[in-house]
Amino acid sequence: MLAYLKFFLNPIYTTLIGLSIFIDGPIGLSLALFVVLTIVFGELFFGDDKSTHNFKFPFVLDFSLFINVPLFMAVLFIYLNKISIGFEWHHLLYIPILGLQMALSLINIGHELVHRTSKKIDCEIGNWALATAWNPAFAIEHIHGHHKNVGVIEDDPVTANHGENPLIFSIKAFFMEHVHAWSIETKQLKIRKKKIFSFHNRLINGYIRTSAIFILIGYFFSWQAMFVYITIGLIANYIFQLTNFIEHYGLVRIKGHPVQYHHSWNSNNRMTSYLTYNLTRHSDHHVHANKEFWELDPCVNSGVLLPSGYLTYILLFTIAPKYAKHKMEPRLKNWHLNYASENEKELTKHYLDFPNYST
Repeated sequence: MLAYLKFFLNPIYTTLIGLSIFIDGPIGLSLALFVVLTIVFGELFFGDDKSTHNFKFPFVLDFSLFINVPLFMAVLFIYLNKISIGFEWHHLLYIPILGLQMALSLINIGHELVHRTSKKIDCEIGNWALATAWNPAFAIEHIHGHHKNVGVIEDDPVTANHGENPLIFSIKAFFMEHVHAWSIETKQLKIRKKKIFSFHNRLINGYIRTSAIFILIGYFFSWQAMFVYITIGLIANYIFQLTNFIEHYGLVRIKGHPVQYHHSWNSNNRMTSYLTYNLTRHSDHHVHANKEFWELDPCVNSGVLLPSGYLTYILLFTIAPKYAKHKMEPRLKNWHLNYASENEKELTKHYLDFPNYST
């Protein structure tokens, strides 16, 4: 039972945040703070989950995934309505919390669903989730670009070089995903002999979805609500691009060579894994992209591991990037010495100057 329940953690948190906004005032803010503190505490002290299960009722896990999208949309409606009918300054405190939840409940869920290319409804829900978070290009570039080009710095906009500035990376990666998506979609439409500027273009359809969301918010809510929605979206996309940053930071691959476990940083941190539906089991995700989230392997003996969850490193690279890079350097040296191929070592010789690996 607990094996199923752990994947309901994010919808439970989303519900609690919605309840806190509805209650409002000191009690509501206290409830939201409780959610944030449990996430931080859990990531720091709940340890790792390296277990694998043979789930007999996968539809329950699918429900835990799908429920996130309508739940977050309901919470967003409550929040924007609250802002519109009686804006108070303390409402701004919810913005970073909802930014994190948008990254978890829309972008991350969209990521999972658009991988299900053989399931039309799943992909459609995933595309709407991504469009609501302003990222319709992700479904195209991620599936047909990132998974093919991961680790090839010159071809993959979301593989981060060692020493790269995380803020600049997040901005560049967001826009370059759109550039790459246009290139990918243009080539596919030409092969199919379809017009680029038509409804056959998935990217244009995604922009229409995003525009529709903005129009609805502008029509039903106040300008303050529109402002906070834009801010929430900026935070959500920053968080997810920083997730990309962390997942492949400093790891390189030779173009044309197979994607292997050591081309992605892995984490089995219990809290982050549950909240992200095993996104942190990223090494196996890139080697076996068609696996459902509950099938992913912890890669204890085959992946390269982070000492903590992704959320910890998102915070570190945001508020103390020099310290975060310093923490990663011994692991990059270990990667160079023990995982990189001979060709990859040619690209990362300078990693030998880093301090020794330590846990």
